[in-house]
Amino acid sequence: MTYRTAAAMMLSAALVWAAGCSASSAISTTGNMAMNLAKSDTYLRVWLDDQKAEQNLAKKAAVGYSEWKVSEPVSTSPRLKFEIKHPEKLGRITMVSVSVFQQFQADYSHQPDYTVFCKDTDAESQMKPGVEYALGQPGGKLNVINLQGKTVEGVRLDPGKKYKLVLTVRADKSETAQIEFKTR
Repeated sequence: MTYRTAAAMMLSAALVWAAGCSASSAISTTGNMAMNLAKSDTYLRVWLDDQKAEQNLAKKAAVGYSEWKVSEPVSTSPRLKFEIKHPEKLGRITMVSVSVFQQFQADYSHQPDYTVFCKDTDAESQMKPGVEYALGQPGGKLNVINLQGKTVEGVRLDPGKKYKLVLTVRADKSETAQIEFKTR
């Protein structure tokens, strides 16, 4: 049993007890919450400026999903690192891209402020897991385009604003991770 599952079972049992539910209802609720915590939303793990994106486990246990967030504000030109948990489940990776969307009203814009991708289309040139990329000046074979579709030197975000980073790994079984964060 994992730490997450045990924590979910204890949390749900406490919630059920506090609500005064019957034993059969408590067992059912505890089982559902444990199953919600046990499922994996993505095989990707993402860090921005050395801060790992995390999910709210209580929310995930209750409703089955929680957004990935970086808790502390990051720089306006953050560093990105990603890893793939169980890479064999993805298969052959053919493309990796990063898009950054600014918050717009209560949601996020449908247009990325920046998109980072490899200029070459061969699999060996793509961004690699475990490597840290300075999005403010990625260099090498990485290309950055802005909201107007123009090539720019790097990602330059506005301070004090909320953003969503979308990391897409195109593979035999593609994966996407959406990370919410704020700049300092």
